[in-house]
Amino acid sequence: MKSQNNWKNLNSVVLRVDNVEAIYTKKTEIILNCGFENISKGRCNLKVSANNKNKKNNLHVFTDKALMEVELYYSKSEIDEILKLIFLKKSSKKSIIILNISDDLLINENNYLYIKNNITIAINSIDWKIPLT
Repeated sequence: MKSQNNWKNLNSVVLRVDNVEAIYTKKTEIILNCGFENISKGRCNLKVSANNKNKKNNLHVFTDKALMEVELYYSKSEIDEILKLIFLKKSSKKSIIILNISDDLLINENNYLYIKNNITIAINSIDWKIPLT
């Protein structure tokens, strides 16, 4: 077993957007399939949905799969603005999303994540970096 000193705290998760889907039924949702910029292994599925007073922005981390799931909630006008920016994008550079989380995750010196139990972490803030040109 590795010493606790080999692990460092990670207070933000940096996602690289690889694929975007817009889903429209009675409401618009955006599904983003992402890779990690600051974690060595795994994938992340990020879903942007309309505001719901009972729901909060969350990051779900699983122990049995190299997958995280993120749920973000915005107003309809904010969702429309995100879609507009994503589809205006002409650059070949990938968009980046930075999730500042309420509880730290642990990673080792090779940026491999340590997770003992499935957890849900509140997201304090989100930064979108969408290269337009």
